[in-house]
Amino acid sequence: MKAVQIQAYGGPEVIEIVDIPTPDPGPGQVLVKAHSLGVGYPDILLRTGVYKWKPALPTILGNEMSGHIEAVGDGVSGFEVGQPVLVFGTGGGRYAEYNAVDTELVTVLPETVDLEAAVTIPNYLVAWAMLYGVARSQDVKTIYVNGAAGGMGTAILDLCRSAGIATIAGASTDEKCAFAAELGTLGTVNYSTENIVEKIREITDGRGVDVSFDQLGGPGLVRDLDMLAPMGLVILYNALSGAPDEDLFEGLRARRGLSIGLQCFSLHAFDEDPDRKAEIFDALVAEFAEGTLSPPIFDRLPLSEARRAHELMDSRAILGKLILKP
Repeated sequence: MKAVQIQAYGGPEVIEIVDIPTPDPGPGQVLVKAHSLGVGYPDILLRTGVYKWKPALPTILGNEMSGHIEAVGDGVSGFEVGQPVLVFGTGGGRYAEYNAVDTELVTVLPETVDLEAAVTIPNYLVAWAMLYGVARSQDVKTIYVNGAAGGMGTAILDLCRSAGIATIAGASTDEKCAFAAELGTLGTVNYSTENIVEKIREITDGRGVDVSFDQLGGPGLVRDLDMLAPMGLVILYNALSGAPDEDLFEGLRARRGLSIGLQCFSLHAFDEDPDRKAEIFDALVAEFAEGTLSPPIFDRLPLSEARRAHELMDSRAILGKLILKP
């Protein structure tokens, strides 16, 4: 079978397309024939070697796969050949035509779930956990989302739309802002050319936002705290733009009259609570089956163009979710 492998960490140039034997499912495993493979930022972290949970080299990239069960290993119950499934795990191994995988990483999908859309469910899983677990959505009126045009940002916007929560989308170009606006936002901010705080205050009539979903961090993180309404919260779930250039503790203390806060989030918080993670997965699968969520797909590239997919990710040129097709 064809698979996407790296033998060293680095840029897209380290990606290789290799022929390896199709695996047999071991005890407690199923063999899944891939339909669609999601490309996400954790794949970039794995490729560059900065991912905390990276496996030993050489390794196959990828965390998100949809497809059908091709074979069932010994001791497996509740899974049958032909069932549509989503495979999601954070240790890589998905960029391949087939996967032999432990059943704990496999979710059976209703026939009504589109298998291309299914590989966006992990993005929605992160969004759901932040919105309902950290932000406690019942108290939230307005949310700011930066990096809003990518796979993660669009998942947050779509989930908030479904929940009836107003959003403001931040992006680095006018094209990305226009794309995000089509997903149903209160307004947009081009943070390459506009002052984020001033624009958000303008859009919210001076109030600010209740929550900022921040995957960038960066030098302006402390200054951007001024976008928050009283009791507001920044949820930092990545730091693609690096560290702030001001002391974060002092920045929070200087604004203590507003009682604002910052919380870091990682989906690995659920590593010790797989049952809760499964509950969220089931809720999202139900929404996908009902058609209440609508993930935008940027493009579908053949597996042989995995290097090109990572070049697009590195250039931050993605509008929605990028998919590889075996």
